[in-house]
Amino acid sequence: MSAQIIYKQILSLELWHDYYLGQLDPPILPTDYDISNLLTLAPTSECLGVLKRLRWIFRSQTHGAAVFANVDKTASGDFQTKLPISQSEQLTFWLVVRDRYFANFTNLLLSPLQNYIYYFSNLSNKQGHALFLTQPLSQYTANTEYALGKLVTRGGSTLEALTYKASASSTPSNKDWETLPSSQYVSDLDRLPYQALSRTQVIPNLNPGDAFRLTLINANGQETFVFEATAPNHHSAGTSISVNLNFSGQTPGRYQLHLNGKQIDAFILADPVTAQKAFGLVEIVLRSDLLSSDFALLEASAGQTLIRPKTYVIRFKNRATCWRYRYEKPHGFNAADLPDFDVLDDKTYATKRPLGLRLQPATPLKDGKDYPLPFPDVGLIKPETDTFQHVTAIFSDIHL
Repeated sequence: MSAQIIYKQILSLELWHDYYLGQLDPPILPTDYDISNLLTLAPTSECLGVLKRLRWIFRSQTHGAAVFANVDKTASGDFQTKLPISQSEQLTFWLVVRDRYFANFTNLLLSPLQNYIYYFSNLSNKQGHALFLTQPLSQYTANTEYALGKLVTRGGSTLEALTYKASASSTPSNKDWETLPSSQYVSDLDRLPYQALSRTQVIPNLNPGDAFRLTLINANGQETFVFEATAPNHHSAGTSISVNLNFSGQTPGRYQLHLNGKQIDAFILADPVTAQKAFGLVEIVLRSDLLSSDFALLEASAGQTLIRPKTYVIRFKNRATCWRYRYEKPHGFNAADLPDFDVLDDKTYATKRPLGLRLQPATPLKDGKDYPLPFPDVGLIKPETDTFQHVTAIFSDIHL
């Protein structure tokens, strides 16, 4: 009788978006939840090689993706990997956005910074009601500048800034901040500089005969690239030298650049041809000693590599905007008729507070005659700025 071939799911990557889910606490994915038309995960070419070598299988899912491992069942009832796993392995996936209006309904920068990419990793060790791959949100701090939409934590809750704050008060007011159930979201803390495969590096303050060493350190703490040189005898004392670095052959991922053993930069390194359409990179480290036990996919035990299946989450907050209703003719309402709105003029009124955009909002707003009002189109987002170009409000325009 031939041996039974067993595959077990070792990894699930879930992509949550509050535009679809709302602020459920904690969110339980509906059985019909499908975000694949908006966000997709795809293994890098290097990851495909790792999966093939380990006899693991990648599968796209409606909520993200999953990886299945070829395993053997142990006498204790656990499952161990079919092949030995090198602790230096990592899995990398491109996260691709497939909607041009993504920034309109997602609480991220309206104008993405050039040469930056979002990065998600199980090294975050950020655990709440799920295992999140994002960096922990910052704590609310008085006298700090906060942009509109900034997400922070305070007293077990997540707060969202409803307007630009040049200097935050000691206690956040309900007028300026929306209080949300505690969770972890993608934020500007998850952005890292993007580095292509070549780089010119300046080495400062060199004297003739000074040796220097440039290295790359990957997410596993391994040295994967070395460049060593010595300042020539004719070099002018105390001046700099520029060197050209070629990082070809490096696996896409997060790296630290070290000069003589000291970190001088950190970035996401990838071939621009393969990374050009990517919103972000997901890097899953298999080296268990770098992770808390809750985040580690593998456990070494008595010469075996046991699998410890995990579900990791990347959660996006939906953008909150003021819903502004515009009429061709005077609407005929006054402030008393519209208690939930600010009457801006005789043809325009807008919600007093920003509201989270939703694919299917729960309840329509009502006008002064108690008629249901239409919901915003995510394509019609209009930010307003002050003289210093700080975004002070974002309106969703609805023309009636």
